Amino acid sequence: MRKSMNLERRGTLYQEVYDYLLKKIESEFRPGDLLPPQSKIAEDTHTSLITVKRAIKELEAQGFLFSKAGKGTIVKKPSVVDNHIGVSSWTDSIAGQGKVPSTAWMKVKKRKPASSIVNMLHLKARERTVRIERLRLIDDEPICLMTNEIPLRLVPDIREKAMDDESLYTYLKDHYGLIPVYADEEVYARKASDYEIEQLQLKTPFVLVVERLSWLSDNVPFEFSSIIASASSYIYRSRQINKTLDPEVLKNIIIKEN
Repeated sequence: MRKSMNLERRGTLYQEVYDYLLKKIESEFRPGDLLPPQSKIAEDTHTSLITVKRAIKELEAQGFLFSKAGKGTIVKKPSVVDNHIGVSSWTDSIAGQGKVPSTAWMKVKKRKPASSIVNMLHLKARERTVRIERLRLIDDEPICLMTNEIPLRLVPDIREKAMDDESLYTYLKDHYGLIPVYADEEVYARKASDYEIEQLQLKTPFVLVVERLSWLSDNVPFEFSSIIASASSYIYRSRQINKTLDPEVLKNIIIKEN
């Protein structure tokens, strides 16, 4: 008796092969594993090579697999999609997808900021900042290095042990009444440093950087932040809204998205 799975009698062959492979990717294979040869998959599923190729192509398009010349088809680490509309937190974005965000480690340091930070945050001479560095995880996997820098005068008694809420924006709102109303963002890719490769366990030496300057309602810049993540598995997605729309229309759009 053959132990291979007979799919001939079950629905559309392409979809069945797709589901068969996806289940193995999610339960048996790990990122970096080689997929069995297409001929072996066709034999195990009692289908043709054309059907197997179609299923694999679809899985590649959805980010589950990638092909490398001379090596074969490789299981890819699923991409993280960071969705934003308006000024929202990373924690809320990830939790909204049913995933579990957490922090591996955190460092809180009061310091004399770099000149670029002084200019962006409109700081006075010798004014100090609080720099918060964290390694963020999703389902216990390292995803991004996150840095937030805030003028010390706005958070004079901030302490690492007191920050028990995963969302920094929630913490700032609840403890200091700081609520960002708009932000300027810049997104770019660059080569990763050795430190970033080690902390993020990168397979490819490139990172995606998302920098944000957030402002309060009185047009005062109060926070500069950065997210550094794998360029091959992190997608930063934001929605742009036409600011000339009627205020009620804008309000309804934001409420619907949230």
